[in-house]
Amino acid sequence: MRGRKHPDIGGIVFKGLVYKQARTVALIALLLGVITSILVVAGDLRAERRDLNTSTMRSLSMISGPAADAAFQMSPELSQDLVKGMFQSAAVRSVTLRDNYANELAHKERPAASSPLSWLAERLFADSTEYTLSLVHRSPRGIDEIIGELEVDLDATTVAEAFFARVGVSLGATLAQVVGVCVLMVFAFNIMITKPLLRLIGGIRKIDPARPGKTLLTTPARHMNDELGELSETLNGLLTAFQTGLDARDTAQAELTDLARTLEQRVQDRTLELAREKEGVERALTQLNAAHAELNKVNRHINESIRYASRIQTSLLPDGAQTEGMLHDIAVGWAPRDVVGGDFYWIGRFGNRCLIAIMDCTGHGVPGAFMTAIVASVLDRILHEHCHDDPAMILQLLNKLVKSSLRQENHDAATDLLATDDGLDAAICLVDSDRDILTYAGANISLIHTTGAGLHEIKGDRQSLGYRTSQADFTFTNHVMPLESGQSFYLATDGVTDQVGGPTRRLFGRRRLLQALEGGRELAMHQQMERVFMILADYRGQEPRRDDLTFIGFTPLAPVDGAEAQHPTLVAMKA
Repeated sequence: MRGRKHPDIGGIVFKGLVYKQARTVALIALLLGVITSILVVAGDLRAERRDLNTSTMRSLSMISGPAADAAFQMSPELSQDLVKGMFQSAAVRSVTLRDNYANELAHKERPAASSPLSWLAERLFADSTEYTLSLVHRSPRGIDEIIGELEVDLDATTVAEAFFARVGVSLGATLAQVVGVCVLMVFAFNIMITKPLLRLIGGIRKIDPARPGKTLLTTPARHMNDELGELSETLNGLLTAFQTGLDARDTAQAELTDLARTLEQRVQDRTLELAREKEGVERALTQLNAAHAELNKVNRHINESIRYASRIQTSLLPDGAQTEGMLHDIAVGWAPRDVVGGDFYWIGRFGNRCLIAIMDCTGHGVPGAFMTAIVASVLDRILHEHCHDDPAMILQLLNKLVKSSLRQENHDAATDLLATDDGLDAAICLVDSDRDILTYAGANISLIHTTGAGLHEIKGDRQSLGYRTSQADFTFTNHVMPLESGQSFYLATDGVTDQVGGPTRRLFGRRRLLQALEGGRELAMHQQMERVFMILADYRGQEPRRDDLTFIGFTPLAPVDGAEAQHPTLVAMKA
């Protein structure tokens, strides 16, 4: 601030904001004055033209009688005298008197007056300088007759001289008023604003940048309660705040210097501490890597065991050779959710009878696979030791023996906490080729079959097998129906119908399953199965699989068109 060249006061006054404000006010005053003058001049012009027209018509009416007599008598002498008399007015430029035969009785004119404003006078008074008066004579019979006309032209420059003089006076007064307002405005702004501002600027120049809060500004006299006073107080507040900030900076700098003195020692201490922590982390990392390697080893063994269990579980399922020639067409799709699953199916022959069973055990994955092993063992025992030609009885025995195998037949409260509660849903179909009938019994799994009118669903009994709550003495129902040529039957676990998908994330449901089967019922059975799985996959989209799923479709008798028997299709699919 001290090395800066200060502008003089005159420069501040005539180049500063106050002068610009005064100049702007003066221009506005001048513009308003000009507009007012224009309005006044326009009013005066209308009044001037009106007065001119009134006075001229009055004068013409006064001489209309003598002019009519001169025209009636057709006297050039009288006409010349009349015209000369009218030229006594300086505003008259030409006069012509004619009779009613258009004969010129008298004419006189003078040169037009010359003035720098003649062009303006012609524009302003062009339509107020030419007058024509018809001369009328009354006959002895009282009839008015036109006997001639009098034409008078006025000089526009002469007529406008007085008007221009008044306009000049009005514009001069307006200019003088604007100049006076400008002078007063500049003087008032200089006294009220410029000088107090200059005093504030002088006070600001005296402030020491290193200690701004030590020298505060003095508020100009008579400006304690206006904007200048508020400006002075605001600047003083800023200076005080700056000083406070500088003091805080000095204090912080001193503290920082003190902190820097001990920082090196603290860094050394922290470095030693980090080195010790690093050694501990490295030891922990070594232990973690060893544990991770052991975990990978255990995980590999578990996966190998599960894959081997999958081969064992797959070996429990029937192969295609066992079903060859038993039915006209059959397709089986088995898709555990994980490597192993809780769904199980069985297909076998007993003489001319073919037994088809589908089972959905509790859970999926490894627990479900254990359940399928138990159920496969129990089913094999039932079929070979007890019964293989009564689906309802097979379900009843399966219920009792699974409960017994899992020790779920007693409900003693003392053992409830340790006992399991697992079981399965199942459906069994027995196809008798000798009698062309099919016997079906179900435990919460329905049978769907084709009819001439479409598809029909036969619901199984609402009773699961093997659970602690399952009734041990429940009697299942056999549904017996005659077989028709080309008639197809379908069994599916709830992994198909309970799959979530679609835009609203709803279950696939039995209605969509029936629609998928209805749309492909004319296809071979393996094509129907592929179509159902494709529709289900499209519906599932990006949703994860919820459960294991198994689908069995079969056609016992060939259709009437004699189509060749199809090779059994047994497909094991993965999630």
